Amino acid sequence: MEFSQFLRGIYPFESIGATFLFLFGVLCTIIQIAPIQINPWDWLLGWIGERFNARINKKINQLDERIDKMKENLDNHIKYKALKDLEGQRRYLINFVNEGVNGLRHSKESFEDALRACDAYEEYVKENHVHNGVINSTISVIREKYKEHLILADFPSEDSYLSNTNGGK
Repeated sequence: MEFSQFLRGIYPFESIGATFLFLFGVLCTIIQIAPIQINPWDWLLGWIGERFNARINKKINQLDERIDKMKENLDNHIKYKALKDLEGQRRYLINFVNEGVNGLRHSKESFEDALRACDAYEEYVKENHVHNGVINSTISVIREKYKEHLILADFPSEDSYLSNTNGGK
C-alpha cells in the first residue's frame, strides 16, 4: 500500500480545501465543548447571521428612529395640549372671579365647579413645577368667597338664577 492510498483512507476528501474545512469543524467542536470561554461556533454562526440579516437590521434601525421621532412629536403635542388646557382653566377661573366682581352671583354648584378647576390647576402646577402668582390670587379669592357664601348661606338658588337670566319670566 502506498502512502497516498494510506492518506486517502484516513482523509476521505479529495481536495485540500475539504480537508481543511473538516479539520476546522472538528477543532471548533472540540473548542466549543471544552470548558474555556471561547465559543467558535457561536461566533461563526453569529457572524453569518449578521451578514444574512444586515438589510433587515438596517430597516429595523430606521423604523426605531422613526418611532423615536414620532414619540418625541407625540410628547410635544401632549405637553402643548396640557398647556392649552391649563390656560383654558386659568381663563375660566379669572373670568369666574371677574363675573363675581361685576355683580354676577354664582350658585353653589358654580362655585363647586370652580373649586374643582382650582384643585386640578393647582395639582398640575405642583406636578409640573409651573409658577403663576396671578392665578394663585384668583384661586384664593374663589375659596374666600365660597367660604363667605357658605357661612352666610346666601348662594342664589338655581330657580332665582334662571328667572334672572330669562328676564324674570
